[in-house]
Amino acid sequence: MPPTHRTNLKTLALCVFGAVLYFLSFLSFDLFPLTWFCFVPVLYAVRDLRPRRALLWGWLFGIVTNAGGFYWVVHLISEFGGTPIVLAILGFFFLCAFQGLLVAIVIALVRHAQLKLNVAPVWSLPIALVAVEYAYPLLFPSYIGNSQYEFTALTQIVDITGVLGLSAIIGLLNGAVYELLEARVTARKAALARIVTPLSLLAVSVLYGLLRLPAIEASIADARTVRVGMVQTNLGSHDKTNSPRKFMREHLSMSAELVKQRPDVDLLVWPESVYDGFIRKDGHEPANAAIATLGKPIIMGALSIDDANRDGRAEYFNSIVLMSGAGKLLGSYDKVELLAFGETLPLTRLIPAIGRIGNQSWFTHGSSFEHLRWEGIAFLPTVCYEDIIPSLPRRIWRNDGPADILVNVTNDSWYGDTHEPTIHLVLASFRSIETRRALIRATNTGISAIVDPAGRIAHRTGQWTRETLVADVPLITNGSSTIYMRIGDVIAWLAMLLTALGLIAARRART
Repeated sequence: MPPTHRTNLKTLALCVFGAVLYFLSFLSFDLFPLTWFCFVPVLYAVRDLRPRRALLWGWLFGIVTNAGGFYWVVHLISEFGGTPIVLAILGFFFLCAFQGLLVAIVIALVRHAQLKLNVAPVWSLPIALVAVEYAYPLLFPSYIGNSQYEFTALTQIVDITGVLGLSAIIGLLNGAVYELLEARVTARKAALARIVTPLSLLAVSVLYGLLRLPAIEASIADARTVRVGMVQTNLGSHDKTNSPRKFMREHLSMSAELVKQRPDVDLLVWPESVYDGFIRKDGHEPANAAIATLGKPIIMGALSIDDANRDGRAEYFNSIVLMSGAGKLLGSYDKVELLAFGETLPLTRLIPAIGRIGNQSWFTHGSSFEHLRWEGIAFLPTVCYEDIIPSLPRRIWRNDGPADILVNVTNDSWYGDTHEPTIHLVLASFRSIETRRALIRATNTGISAIVDPAGRIAHRTGQWTRETLVADVPLITNGSSTIYMRIGDVIAWLAMLLTALGLIAARRART
């Protein structure tokens, strides 16, 4: 076999090996320590290549990574999109190729910094990783830092740095391991700073977490609580489409039984789009007699309609609403971050006329960034995958002040009995660390859960099970905030600035 072919096979094997380490370390398989060195094989494979070649091999690394982590997309496209399996697999490949380009760009930037500026990967990888993760437009936003959710002592720094702080640490650790490997291969002495700095920052972050956790637990112990009841009917999207009234009846029936067994429940929370009608925006919504029979306030998902649009067209919203124990509407929040192609068409915010193309039932983006309020409690609301977008809770927080608790209503039945519901829950759990508030999360087929202010999943249901969950959820009512909620993703903006300065310096060095 010619040397070039042997080299290409070796490079291929290293890139695939690194990708397997990456997706095994992520939320599908939870082997989180593998993220600390999953970039090392591909960095070693491209160490002698030009940045453009490194980009291509990095792309392969990214495609395989996404294929292992997002296999459930095939089920989504074929089962719920009504698409032939061949086209579903093709769509899955394009998604993997698009999302895989993220890490390809990271690898190319690291190689560019090595070649043009003689910057070691231990310094360039965390910067490039944070900058690109923040800026790259993913359909379902996630960061490699999310993989550390079980490492509770480490994840507590998220209340300062956001999840991207964890991504930076992972980049530093990969750089340190690469330094040890390269030093051994080239028979040189490893640079001490390239090893000590990542380990020191890891140690400081863990120490912060260990010191912070007792204070968080004390605040939970001293907090006033609200007793929340959730019903998980195990009825999916097909059930809702085929029989919306049955969908509503099942929630009413299970809730009536729950209230009968646990009359001390303060609040019921139902999943996304449970309501079997439209909530009207004209302010004349009549009290709901069926809900009034439960005698408990309810937060639930519903569809809202506004007939009073200025151009005479009705507008539809995917909403979360709060109803009193008498069935009276107390407040609502409309989903802001609509899912492209599922709930809206791209660019509708910039060009509203796009929303009139084809399907007339596209949703309108919500525009009210306010909490739901009941009995003096401020609930920060999100609908479906909005709970994985860090910037949205911050926007509501800035507009309406600190909340006392977070609440999310979701429908994950689209994805079947796969890893996706677990992934979604884990991604959402980081909002609790960022805000230091508990999260109530209701789904129709699982996983419904209560996440505590340290980001730990305190209570949860099964997946594709019919069950109820009752828990006392702490309320943080002192108006406190966190550094992250005040400053946001400053670490990302710094990383993007450093990346831009590095590219400028490399260009000048070439000329």
